[in-house]
Amino acid sequence: MKTFKITFLFASTLLFTNLISAQNILTADSNPGAVAVAGSVFVGATALTDAIAAATDDDIIHVIRSTNNYGTVTVDKRLNIFGIGLFPDTDGGVRSAVTQIDIPDPVASGTRISGLVTTTLNLGAGTGALDNLLIENSQIRQIIHVSNTTTMNNLLIRNCILGSNLSGGITVELLFGAVSNVVIANNVIYGNTATEHPSLGTLGSVSTDQSTIENNIFLHSRVSSQLFYAFQELRNSIVKNNIFFQKSPQAKVVLSQNSFENNLTYNTNSDVFSTSSSNTSTNNIEGVDPQFVNVPNANNVGSLTTFDPSLVSGSPAEGTGTSGTDMGVYGGPIPFNLEGTLIPTIQELNVPSMVVEGNTLDVNVKAKGN
Repeated sequence: MKTFKITFLFASTLLFTNLISAQNILTADSNPGAVAVAGSVFVGATALTDAIAAATDDDIIHVIRSTNNYGTVTVDKRLNIFGIGLFPDTDGGVRSAVTQIDIPDPVASGTRISGLVTTTLNLGAGTGALDNLLIENSQIRQIIHVSNTTTMNNLLIRNCILGSNLSGGITVELLFGAVSNVVIANNVIYGNTATEHPSLGTLGSVSTDQSTIENNIFLHSRVSSQLFYAFQELRNSIVKNNIFFQKSPQAKVVLSQNSFENNLTYNTNSDVFSTSSSNTSTNNIEGVDPQFVNVPNANNVGSLTTFDPSLVSGSPAEGTGTSGTDMGVYGGPIPFNLEGTLIPTIQELNVPSMVVEGNTLDVNVKAKGN
């Protein structure tokens, strides 16, 4: 437990009251013995569902790490939902696991999902624009854009592990003509497990349109002479600073009008970047080992305690991305962090009962890393 001293200066006590009432912080805790607090802390098997139901737009929900899964939830308003992160280094590595997350309707535009582990994230199912979503610091087996009746603009997927142990379908499936301004950055992206589903193993990992795909690592356990695709359908997109490791920068169905810049391929059975169908290739490195510290030759992340997608010193991917950045997940504007963003849970907040206008307000906060 750490204690922080925070100093605020407010024009009046009324302003302070308005500020702290504008955004609620709710807690979902499914751990055995967790104690409920009416309107604030929700416990048991439906803890996260109950917290979402009680929340209002822009509220924050802390999903406490737990050995119990939080089940399937639907986000039906604009929320900020935080779990513990990808690989917390305390409490035995227990994380915040959710079976499935559904964000179906435009009313949830502006939602942020951070630090969760889930099998499926379903986006859109209603009619209208589901915009300004941020998905980060999470381990997600599959992200599915459910219906093109829901369009999406300004979708950011960053610092995630995607597709690990996926046994069917496309890892990130966004629908052509219904998405724009998508950024998929600094993620580790796996494809289908060919050993379990040979016919599906060759499906592409990502389908999208009008997107920027940068500083990702595309991984696969390539066997024999099979070609495993990084993309299922890719159109009108910028692909830069990525490393394709045993996963080809080709597409299973469509690859057109894309710009490939400063990427690297290795052992993909098709290391060449396409220049047909109005695709362009600039400053790419083909058929060269990127020299990771420790990335298993597999279809899943394996042990997070040893998984390390950073580059060995002297790697050909060092400093050879656009503007001299590194290729891969530790380069670019949003460098990968295996822990993710750890959000503290406030345990105690001590505020004076009265403060004179113009004076300093001393606040003592005791918080524990979620």
